[in-house]
Amino acid sequence: MKTNKYKKYHKIKKIYKKQRSNLIFMCKGFYGLKVLESGLITPKQLETVRRVIVKLTKRTSKILINIFFNQPLTKKPLLSRMGKGSGSIDSWISYIKKGKIFIEILDLDEKILDKLLKAVQVKINLKIEIVKREIFDA
Repeated sequence: MKTNKYKKYHKIKKIYKKQRSNLIFMCKGFYGLKVLESGLITPKQLETVRRVIVKLTKRTSKILINIFFNQPLTKKPLLSRMGKGSGSIDSWISYIKKGKIFIEILDLDEKILDKLLKAVQVKINLKIEIVKREIFDA
């Protein structure tokens, strides 16, 4: 197992000020869930979103996840005194910038879109919209 040389990072403070434009386009799917706010997502939140999508689509569609959890969160143990470093790694998170499509879905019925958006919005504390891929015939 490969370990990073520097494992512990500070939390990103100015994630809301930077914007990226290269994450807006869908690569593989026909429908995508696009984030309208900047923030962070935990693996537990992403797993619940995946389960909701699987349940609503009845396992007929394929789900592609475009997030990798590469930012560690540290936590000090309970009843420890102040100081002496940042503590051990507790969990991993992913920072998401505004405009990123973090889930792509193949083969989805358009009847389910409203239910899907409402169910996913409850599970993640960020504003989300559904994006449809434009297909042009030559």
